Amino acid sequence: MKEMLPKLSFIALILVITSLPTFRSFTPILIVLFALLTIIHAVVNNAFRISNKKIIFTGLAFFMVHLISVFYSENKDIAWFDIEVKLSLVLFPLLFSIDNKVISRNKNTILVIFSSVVVLVNIYLLYIGMSNAQIVDYMHITRDEVWRFSSEYFSKYIHPSYLSMYNLFVISFLIKTLINSKSTYKILLIFIISFLLITIFLLQAKAGFLALGIVLLYIIVLIFLNIKNRVIKYVLPIILLVGIGYSISRNYRMQLMYNSVVEIIKTGDSKTSSTGVRFEIWKVTTSLIKQNIIFGVGAGDIKPELNKMYAEDSEYLEEATERHLNVHNQYLETWLGQGIIGFVLLMTLFVLALQLALKNKDNLLALFIIIIMVNFFPESMLNNMHGVVFFSVFYYFLTLVNKEDLSYLES
Repeated sequence: MKEMLPKLSFIALILVITSLPTFRSFTPILIVLFALLTIIHAVVNNAFRISNKKIIFTGLAFFMVHLISVFYSENKDIAWFDIEVKLSLVLFPLLFSIDNKVISRNKNTILVIFSSVVVLVNIYLLYIGMSNAQIVDYMHITRDEVWRFSSEYFSKYIHPSYLSMYNLFVISFLIKTLINSKSTYKILLIFIISFLLITIFLLQAKAGFLALGIVLLYIIVLIFLNIKNRVIKYVLPIILLVGIGYSISRNYRMQLMYNSVVEIIKTGDSKTSSTGVRFEIWKVTTSLIKQNIIFGVGAGDIKPELNKMYAEDSEYLEEATERHLNVHNQYLETWLGQGIIGFVLLMTLFVLALQLALKNKDNLLALFIIIIMVNFFPESMLNNMHGVVFFSVFYYFLTLVNKEDLSYLES
């Protein structure tokens, strides 16, 4: 029984991560199962340990400021629901502090399984999207026809921003594996990476494009440092940079965002696009933050306070008023809800992870943090399960679980 417990905990973790891009309604139940099995394993096998005190205590403190903010929120029901959504922030630092050698030895296997599920989900969604689009001639397809199986038409069951984030994380893992693997795997890995890049462009998520640009720049540096052939070392990064710049600049959504930003700068008119609406929401949020800079308004009062401000400026925030939009920026959302203490703790989590990545030369951890930081800018990703569980699982998994063994990939 003692030997079975860590294996059962490992299986439960696999079920948790595979449910994220597939059957998300089961994710809370699977998290509870993983927590119960892990705690039983810890008690029976005396497996309690603390591997990285700074990260664990900072993570727990980040959750605690959310919990404390419930008590000075006027809308207690909303506040407690927010805490329920964010329970992963306190569970996973504790659970990954428990020594489980099965999980440690199979860290790479866990990432392979998550990557495989994400690829299969993309294939399924692309098939469904293209079938529903009913395109007659794919050899002469127009941009309007592409739109029929892209963006929300492609990603009907997962918000495009979240699926783009999952795809980018998988690409980062596959690039790392590609650099460390021998030729047997390289063609397959390159094919999968190319497919995921195509799906990111089909998803049309602005956050996905911004993160993709930064991640690919980071990867270009890795290629430059790891390739010995001088011609390839210099020519390949240049080709990739030109290709990336051209592809992103020609994307319809990125063109819209660029034009919106230019319009806002020139005329100050920000009511004609989703980018402009975000800009106005950020201005409103900043104004509220100035009034509640230390402790914030509390976990339950963010949307009610925003809705009051939206009503006062209905000309520019009509869409925000109708849809009761959140801040669409996790940094501002955290500061507004939990004050400067919550904001500083969030940034500390990023700094600690980047320091660990630099110390261990862990490019996957560094890329994960980059992806998260970029996606936190245009979206409030800790407001729902898609974002908070993904962040909590993989942040603490990559920072607290021992480094994986890649030897079997190199054989």
